[in-house]
Amino acid sequence: MAPRSRKQAVSHFNVMVVGFSGAGKTSFIRTLIEALKLDEKKEEEQAQSPTTTKKRRDSVASETSFVNVEPEGPIERTLQPYTVSREIEVDKERILLTLIDTPGFQAEYLVDKQLHDIMKYIEHQFDLTLAEESKVKRNPKAVDTQVHCCLYFMDPKKSSLDEYDVRILTKLSNRVNVIPVIGKADQLTLAQKNRLKVKITEDIYNKIPIYGIPAQQEDEEEEDEEDEENRKKPENLVEFIEQFDYEEEDQETRTILDYLKVIPFTFISYEDEPSTGKPLEIPNVPLGRDFGWGTIDCLSEIYSDFIQLKQVLLSSHRRFLQSDTVEQYYEQYRTERLTFKRATKLKSMDFSQQK
Repeated sequence: MAPRSRKQAVSHFNVMVVGFSGAGKTSFIRTLIEALKLDEKKEEEQAQSPTTTKKRRDSVASETSFVNVEPEGPIERTLQPYTVSREIEVDKERILLTLIDTPGFQAEYLVDKQLHDIMKYIEHQFDLTLAEESKVKRNPKAVDTQVHCCLYFMDPKKSSLDEYDVRILTKLSNRVNVIPVIGKADQLTLAQKNRLKVKITEDIYNKIPIYGIPAQQEDEEEEDEEDEENRKKPENLVEFIEQFDYEEEDQETRTILDYLKVIPFTFISYEDEPSTGKPLEIPNVPLGRDFGWGTIDCLSEIYSDFIQLKQVLLSSHRRFLQSDTVEQYYEQYRTERLTFKRATKLKSMDFSQQK
């Protein structure tokens, strides 16, 4: 028997950022990458043997055919979709994180066209998986390009979701796990931020089945009025969360509840050097913003939910998002495609017989 390979498999995790132009999508990607660099630097500093650490990291890099392309230069408006890949290690697991940036929605009359392009991209990744599954001999090195999570960035100037937000979120949530994010949260006072969070969750809770939001259950016709009342969905997300005794729940339920208590996440990007796009150097603040009257540490939970969102994406909810993509969204799309092909084939056969 051949010896078992010691090569550690790489888990692919793909995150797309979507939203209106100027909401902070590209800045989020840059901030996340810089935060990951800081994490790596801390790990290297804590390692007892720097030589051993470098050898391990070089080995990891040589085992993968993927090239990490770092964003360079000043931050500019995204005109064409692009991807940035970075290999990281989370909980002793190797992950190839791919971030997909998309052009921001602009004029109202272009929203549907832009949304159509985004949906086609997501569905194309499902098509690639379906084509691979249909092969007699599958490629053992096939790459998982499915979009596991879509971060929807919202304008902090809005007081609630408008009709375009609802339309976009509804479409996206039929094909991908959607997590709402309020961009540029430094433009909000604490009171404004709290009010906006509540309003957004109210708008989403009973309308849009984004990731983590409980689905509306259809009542059975045979249920009597008392059972129907007992099964009635809580009026809002706060009531839903209060149904649970947190201390008595299992770890998986607690993880979901922790997530629901925070959404929508707020985000503040680091201030960049205009000429390079690199983080502005601020004493004792690795990634921050300098307002003159004071500074903000973008990695501090006092000011935003960035660290919690990073934890959700890369650690606590990553496997949930990956499994949901395969078991729910891909299977739904696969069923739709195969059903359509079968119906088309039957229609074609019926037409031929009529001739």
